Amino acid sequence: MSRAYHFRLEHRGRTLQGLPFDAEQIPEVMDLEKSCFPDPWTVNIFAQEAKPEDHRWNLVLYDGDELVAYAISWVVSGETHLLNIAVRPDLQGKGVGRLFFRWMMDEARRAGDYIFLLEVRASNERAKRLYESEGLQVVMKRDSYYPDSGEDALVMMCFLQKDPEEK
Repeated sequence: MSRAYHFRLEHRGRTLQGLPFDAEQIPEVMDLEKSCFPDPWTVNIFAQEAKPEDHRWNLVLYDGDELVAYAISWVVSGETHLLNIAVRPDLQGKGVGRLFFRWMMDEARRAGDYIFLLEVRASNERAKRLYESEGLQVVMKRDSYYPDSGEDALVMMCFLQKDPEEK
């Protein structure tokens, strides 16, 4: 089943517009990436992710003409793997990230995926609380995952629905 790339989310009386991520948005996405992460992805990584391929499900979220969030994910064999998600710092903790994240999980479920997973820094308490409140659980630890600090990553996942292969 195909996934939505064009969508609208209502947040505090504002309509946020979701669109597919493409190469034209790389400068904006890079600015947001640098404002959110101590070890930001490179322009080359985003350029690679901007190429349309069947396994990519990459989205940007705008309030008018201002980028407020983006999400980079891969979809393979019934799994959505969220690789990177960011929300503009002045909007963090105000429900935009939760709304976007919840929409992605619902859309993955609607599209037939049965697993949703991601990695998060072990020290990122705010993100871990959000993911746990949306039903994800820590399933494993990746030692020394983040090259900037050697920090561990926690792999978090949830089942969106029963695996169709299970009897």
